[in-house]
Amino acid sequence: MKIIYFIGTLCPGGKERRLIELLKFLRLNKNYEVMLILRKNNISYSYFYNLGIPYKILTNKYKKGDWKLPIYFLSICRDFKPDIIHTWGCMPTAVAILASIILSIPLINGQIVSAPPKESISFGQKIINKINFIFSDIIISNSYAGIMSFNPPLKKCRVIYSGIDLKRFDNLPANDIIKLKYGIKTTYAVVMVASFSDYKDYDRYIRIANLICETRKDISFICVGGPGNEIDSFQRAKKQAEINPQIILTGVISEVEALVNACDIGVLFSPRGEGISNAILEYMALGKPVIAYDTGGTKEIIKNGLNGVLIKDENDLQVSKIITDLIDNVELREEFGKYSRKIIEQKFKLEIMGKEYTQIYETMII
Repeated sequence: MKIIYFIGTLCPGGKERRLIELLKFLRLNKNYEVMLILRKNNISYSYFYNLGIPYKILTNKYKKGDWKLPIYFLSICRDFKPDIIHTWGCMPTAVAILASIILSIPLINGQIVSAPPKESISFGQKIINKINFIFSDIIISNSYAGIMSFNPPLKKCRVIYSGIDLKRFDNLPANDIIKLKYGIKTTYAVVMVASFSDYKDYDRYIRIANLICETRKDISFICVGGPGNEIDSFQRAKKQAEINPQIILTGVISEVEALVNACDIGVLFSPRGEGISNAILEYMALGKPVIAYDTGGTKEIIKNGLNGVLIKDENDLQVSKIITDLIDNVELREEFGKYSRKIIEQKFKLEIMGKEYTQIYETMII
């Protein structure tokens, strides 16, 4: 079976990580011949090259709204002759529709990767989504919450949770080495892994960090991620880190797993809703308790009071108390962490995700 995967870039992100994990799974299956198409030549995951997956850049002169992109993609499909087109994103799906229709190739649409409030989706985006959904044979979401948010035709929908290769978390560097490398001098550390974007509330994370640091000198607050599309938020955080040595900005790093492992609590403030956050899954795989918003698909993986705390209307002071209480309760942190790891092993292993995708692929060509 031949499959073309089409995604915008391989910049750091949840769907990008999930696609690479899927490609890693398929590489071991000789029944699949795959090709990756990128909109732009931007690959942040260096180990992608180790997979030996052939890839092409759709155009070296990419311009937003370029009407020629569907023609370029059609040409690639004519040469490769795929049995299935699998898109990862709204734009790739829209571009792939022409090739799917002309060449009669089934289109799997994987654009649903978040779960924002319905009212936050613009009218124009809803129109594009509806067109994409009409011409898609299968629509895959990584959460049930995502389906509720985007309202695609239910008969076309499938939910496949993200899968994690647990081998990534083996043989990590010792925690004291990692703490020394990143300047963590406190006994405890809280980490938030996310790019500085409109969808992540780093400003609140920094506010709460400063609030806690007024009375606690034994807790560091780590920010893992680059500026993304929120340069101002990144600059504000950078200034706070310069003032407060307990706030540490790492930027984009390649050893996220090791740094999370050296921390005690994983936090993700995403008020606009997640699908299934890869950052949260990584916290859980490493046996860390999680504090996150009770929005989107997060409540599909965080069970309040069992493996973490879901926050709703709490103010900064109340959230700071949740964090410090959890820091001070070692037994509870360990219980939360064990339950998190159990959920990962039961529902979110790479093998589970890979098999669910291949089952869909097989039904598409019967």
